[in-house]
Amino acid sequence: MRRLLATAAATALLPAGAIAQDRVTLWDVFSLDRIAQSLAQSGIQMLRTQMDLKYGDLSVDLRRSRATMSDITAWPFFDWDENFECEIGIDRITLLTTPIDTVERFKLTARVSGLTLQPACLPEEAREGLQFVGLDTIEVPRMTIDINYGMPASDALIHIFADVTDVATLDVTGDFAYFWFDGRDDMEQPEPVWFLDSAVLEIENRGIWEAVKDQLPPPITGEGAALTIEGMLGDALIDLNRKADPETSSMTDDQRAFVKSAAEAWPAFLASPETLVLETGIDGDVYIDMYAIEDDPRELFTALRPRVALAPARTSELLSVDLLTRASGDAADALSDEEKLQVGEALILGTGAPRNVAKGMDLLQPLAEGGSGAAALLVAKALLPTEPDAAYLWALRAGAAGETGATALLDRLEKDMAFTRVLELQAEISGSDEHPGSALRTLSGIREQATMRMSGNGLARSYGIAAMWAILAKAAGDPEASAIVDEIDELVRLEGAEARAAWAETESAYADLAMEVWIGQNLPARYAE
Repeated sequence: MRRLLATAAATALLPAGAIAQDRVTLWDVFSLDRIAQSLAQSGIQMLRTQMDLKYGDLSVDLRRSRATMSDITAWPFFDWDENFECEIGIDRITLLTTPIDTVERFKLTARVSGLTLQPACLPEEAREGLQFVGLDTIEVPRMTIDINYGMPASDALIHIFADVTDVATLDVTGDFAYFWFDGRDDMEQPEPVWFLDSAVLEIENRGIWEAVKDQLPPPITGEGAALTIEGMLGDALIDLNRKADPETSSMTDDQRAFVKSAAEAWPAFLASPETLVLETGIDGDVYIDMYAIEDDPRELFTALRPRVALAPARTSELLSVDLLTRASGDAADALSDEEKLQVGEALILGTGAPRNVAKGMDLLQPLAEGGSGAAALLVAKALLPTEPDAAYLWALRAGAAGETGATALLDRLEKDMAFTRVLELQAEISGSDEHPGSALRTLSGIREQATMRMSGNGLARSYGIAAMWAILAKAAGDPEASAIVDEIDELVRLEGAEARAAWAETESAYADLAMEVWIGQNLPARYAE
């Protein structure tokens, strides 16, 4: 009986889910994942007004910002498909959106696996092209669409990849310094406002060349192919130019450069038919006037300066094996600071060299300790996911060096840190700093010290030191300094009792120092003159 009672008591202490795992609770009904899945299903119902659609499974995981749909078959309603023969099959679609803890950027990734497209799904002209390359269906084992949009700067990176069986892989990337629309004149058809840094279209032969080469005229594939390509493209561009300006009979310099690049790349492709690349030759941040381009095709070449090549220009930015070898061995100390920064950045970011954060840190940390703001910021970003306290220390150093982006990183880190820890880390960097007496000559000098210490740009962020300078300026009647004091007070108030206690100790020490300076330097007399 005693054992039975003990068992009953232990069972009573177990959570309900441990006793009956199949019991449906109110939380199950109103869970965020269930609500999100219901919304997704409502969207699918709306989509079914535009096409017939069925699927095998739909799963939504808000914590991972992911939705997955599998075993999909769709029958779109296209005007050209009079016999309703179009059928699209997809093994799996995965949608990844912005992580729930990210607010500065909007991200959307669509990954499609096992896409099959029937010829009837294409317009007649496209079906003729399909027959030209000898295909009776389109199979795409993998396709990815990435959109990465930055809210603060309105920058955008758009990337599309598709692997088409027995045809080619296509990789398109557009990197925009600014990407939005102007709706002042017409909100229904807003005008694009795009500033482009670079754009690349890369086509890798996976069978299309073998399918079409024998059907092309010999002048394009034989000796003298370069001259043939140059003549064909030149004539085509002149004809386009005449549509905008009937008096013209020549190409622009940018058009000639494009034709020349194509004529040089084509014979090399014939010798090794692997990859062709079309990319911009601009120096970045170029405004794309879509209306001007539509009216005059010459504007397209002036704006984008396109080039044809066998490999994208970014391959020229890959680190040489020699440099990477020297940076990884005993000869690393002999590298210049510029080379260490170049290699360290490549290793940490994984661009230009295989990512190796540990080796990158070995190169960058000595530079950061020596005062390099760029190195300090790279180290801070590398440590951000795993060691936020260390990342904060390096971000403080980067901000002190005036590195762009450091203050934003400080703000981001502080959101998830205890205020007491923030004060400790700031004191670790700035606690023994000497304060410039020259700043006391003018109110603007004091205000500048307070502002830099508050922001962390130009001097390491320190709320205690910022308060000291702001207290002095406020006492002298400076309204801007008064606003800084108020900002710190409000920041501390919102952080809770523990933060207020820690701040009271910090503020007291710096307030005493401010009083000492105020009296010792007789600042009232100085500012009254």
